[in-house]
Amino acid sequence: MNLILARIDDLRNKKGWSKYELAKCLGVSTNAVYAWYRTGAMPSLSNIERLCEALNITLEQFFCENGAYKLTEEEDRLLQEWMILSEIEKQAIFKIIEVFKILRK
Repeated sequence: MNLILARIDDLRNKKGWSKYELAKCLGVSTNAVYAWYRTGAMPSLSNIERLCEALNITLEQFFCENGAYKLTEEEDRLLQEWMILSEIEKQAIFKIIEVFKILRK
C-alpha cells in the first residue's frame, strides 16, 4: 500500500469511517475507493483536499503527520495558492508540469 493510502487509512480509522463512509464523504463511488486499494492508484489531490476539509485538517497536516516533515516557506505558499485555484486552473497547471517533464528529457 502506498504512503498516501496508508495515511488515508490511518485518518479514516481514527474517525471510525468505513470505506463506504469515506467514499460518501469524498463524493466518489465506493468502487473508486476500493479500486485505489486494489490497484494502489493514488487518489486525486482534489479528493485529498475534500478529505482534509471533512477532517478539518490542512494539507500540510495530512502530508506531515506529527510534524515529521515541515514544509518550506515556498512549499507552503504553493499549497496555499493551489487551494484557491479552480479545477480548470488546477488542470492547466498539471498540463504545464507535463510539458516541463517532456522538455526535461
